[in-house]
Amino acid sequence: MIISVGFVRSANQVLVRELNWGQNTIDSRLIDVTDLVDQNLQALFIDDNDHFNSLVGLLEKEKTYYPILDARDESLSFGSFETLPAQQFRDLYLKIHNRWCMSQNFNSLENIWKITNHFRDLWKRDRISYFEEMWYWMKRNLGASDLSIIFNDVIHTEEKDENNEKKERPKLVQSILSGNKKAHFMQGGAKEKELMQTYVDKFHDVFEVTEFNPTKGQFVATAQVERSPMIFMARTPQLNQLQRTLLAALFNGLQH
Repeated sequence: MIISVGFVRSANQVLVRELNWGQNTIDSRLIDVTDLVDQNLQALFIDDNDHFNSLVGLLEKEKTYYPILDARDESLSFGSFETLPAQQFRDLYLKIHNRWCMSQNFNSLENIWKITNHFRDLWKRDRISYFEEMWYWMKRNLGASDLSIIFNDVIHTEEKDENNEKKERPKLVQSILSGNKKAHFMQGGAKEKELMQTYVDKFHDVFEVTEFNPTKGQFVATAQVERSPMIFMARTPQLNQLQRTLLAALFNGLQH
């Protein structure tokens, strides 16, 4: 798992520092502010009001994906951020990650009835939108650096019948919605089919976290809605009881 945090150096440049979570090593690189839209940041610091004012249009769009923070609130300067050792960087990230997730989680809990009804409605009338919106909602509430959802899908293929005539037939396949900052649909293959078989005993009407490895930041969970199984695989540094309760409440609500 790679954790990327930026610091606005000027109106034109951002310093991005990247922590390898498992190895506890850190790298740095400078990017142009126009490249922010292509970066999978987990947070961005600003310590100059002029920089903020010059970037406000861009930052309004970016704040959907990660917290944008006043560095002065963390007693952080550009110089201290630039030289922050890996362990202190890790501690700083966990602090802001926890705050961001807690804010997202409480907001979701306060609106859980509305959110559940919205997802239930999407499930019935627009499965593509259901998975897209679920991906973004879950990624924010987990504070995940990336997320994949594997689910069963039906496609229509042409096959010849006994009279050698082409006919459309439904075929069960696995699909994946995966990405870090934004999600993309892909058709699965043998690996995804095998995963569905591996977790077949874990598919219940409740959301179940089957694996979580904080050292590697790996998270796996299962659920089903109307007997349709789903596997969720993410990278996130922490998973607390509030997040587990929120996810369980949502999928419990989707069963009714």
